[in-house]
Amino acid sequence: MELDRRIFLGGMGTLLIPTAFLPASPAFAVELDGTLTIGMSTESSSMDPHWHIQTANSSVSQHIFDRIVHLDKNQIEVPGLAESWQSIDSNTWEFTLRDGATFHNGDPVTVEDLIFSYERASNVPGAIFNLRAYLGDKRFEKVGDRTLRVITEHANPIVPRELATTAIISKRIGETALPEDYNSGEACIGSGPYKFVDYVPGQVIELERNEEYWGELPDWSRVVIRPIPTGGSRVAALQSGDVNVIDTVPPSDVEHLENDSEIDLGRGTANRMIFLFFDHGRDVSPYATAKDGSEIPNPFKSRLVRDAFDLAIDKKAIAARILSGNGAPAEQLVPAGIFGHNPDIPLRNADTAKAKAMLEEAGYPDGFKVTLHGPNDRFIRDSSVMQAAAQMLARIGIDIEVDAMPANIFYKRASSGGEGGVPEFSFFLVGYGAATGEVSAALRNLIHTYDASTGFGSNNRGRYSNPEIDLLIEEGMATLDDVRREEIYKTCCAMTVEDVAVVPLYYPISVWGMQSDIAFEGRSDERTLAMDFNAAG
Repeated sequence: MELDRRIFLGGMGTLLIPTAFLPASPAFAVELDGTLTIGMSTESSSMDPHWHIQTANSSVSQHIFDRIVHLDKNQIEVPGLAESWQSIDSNTWEFTLRDGATFHNGDPVTVEDLIFSYERASNVPGAIFNLRAYLGDKRFEKVGDRTLRVITEHANPIVPRELATTAIISKRIGETALPEDYNSGEACIGSGPYKFVDYVPGQVIELERNEEYWGELPDWSRVVIRPIPTGGSRVAALQSGDVNVIDTVPPSDVEHLENDSEIDLGRGTANRMIFLFFDHGRDVSPYATAKDGSEIPNPFKSRLVRDAFDLAIDKKAIAARILSGNGAPAEQLVPAGIFGHNPDIPLRNADTAKAKAMLEEAGYPDGFKVTLHGPNDRFIRDSSVMQAAAQMLARIGIDIEVDAMPANIFYKRASSGGEGGVPEFSFFLVGYGAATGEVSAALRNLIHTYDASTGFGSNNRGRYSNPEIDLLIEEGMATLDDVRREEIYKTCCAMTVEDVAVVPLYYPISVWGMQSDIAFEGRSDERTLAMDFNAAG
């Protein structure tokens, strides 16, 4: 993480933005105990903290609803509503609830509230994405007024990290509340550092500081969050003083903001890998054919073909030229600093001639035809990244077509759009970020053989399968000793790269813009939290 502070000669530019994004009065210079106005690239879709677990929603809910364990800017666990926790045995954890934590209405936070929250988060009717993947292996018991016992089906060393994904709500309020009751504010009563004031979908979220919060009080007495989906409008709002902070600075605006003496940039390498996935499962893949369109055996079952694709793609060039520095070239599943990252895996230099020779050795001297599918509105310049990768593959003889589409359409087809409800595509761009801050999530969800009954491989849309890696993943997930578990995961990462399960492209570099009198260090989970911004000086 790093905060760039650059002071140059020159005045602050003035740009026009749509009036729908303007607050009642310009933000300009911030004041301690004043208002922090944040321009967000993605709109929060619900105030119900269990409705849809995605970055924008989690960012908002974390202001209002506390967690039993917090993850810091590097996704390392620190005390939250639990002041301490310990592993009793390989299948049992106990958490001690801190004394004095209360909900915004004055009710004490109890062990019963914790248990209710975990049960509800796994079973919210109609939820877009529930938390069963993190909670499904657990039973919860009250063993004292301040002690929660968590019993897992199998040994699980990351129970604190998994529980950190879930917002704690009031049982008394939540038992009868529906998602719309949270949106109206009636049920939006948490125990976090901010209280709900107002929510107008697509326009504004207003919060006020919880002066009774058990932890350190944030600098800002009031927070206003405004969705500004267009990058240029977000930058204009920041430069004109209408907001104090923005997330997701567009690559094209980074350089000129670095030269604006009124603006600072905060950066953090995200714990997310953007990558290319192959169809590993089918004997004949629907979008991979001979150049004349005739059917051929699935070429991606050949490791040599996969390796040729990986070697043909210049990841450094994509990061530098397409992403303009808003991405770091990726060589494995997670970036440095994340538990399980293997520092001995090198970043390969692209080699077109060698890649072409690999294709010939695999039996494709003239290449073949394939479609590269992906979203066009999910990641930074995702369509451009796909086009660049396609051009690089064309140099080794691959006749490649790019089909980019809105993310809501792409993910449905990528997961179940094929005949019989299986994943549809042969070759596609996608991303994965682990909420738990360990590589184990990527290993068990992306790399482990798909198994609907256990939940393994839940995001393995390429149906990759390697029984040897599966056994190691499961061993790591049951290993409580951190040193041993990390070595297992490093081995898994090396084997995954060696077998070319996926083609890692880049780790996004999240860039936040803020007025120069605000200090911020960035976060690896990409969340934008008012609690992390401080009045500088």
